[in-house]
Amino acid sequence: MTRIELQNLWQERMNDFEKSEQNGKEWCSGQEIPLSQFWYWRRKLRLMPATPSTHSWTTVNFERAQKQEILFVHLGVSKIEVHAGFDPDLLADVVRVLRAL
Repeated sequence: MTRIELQNLWQERMNDFEKSEQNGKEWCSGQEIPLSQFWYWRRKLRLMPATPSTHSWTTVNFERAQKQEILFVHLGVSKIEVHAGFDPDLLADVVRVLRAL
């Protein structure tokens, strides 16, 4: 099962849960799903952008402002502004943190 298929499966499960009017423990028991997986996916799906991307492309815009190059990187709902002379290691750390969310 691909990551997108798994995400879609859990989104369907969360929709079913919300319609059930049961608490998480009751619903998981009836579905034979571990409660820990339920809470993991509930949190993960809530933190995702409203419209999940089916690819890994990101938007990159270049703009010139006052003879200084600026790079705008959009990762989901996060936006990073990078100026000339930036620290590449710091940018890599920031991107890793955003991907983990």
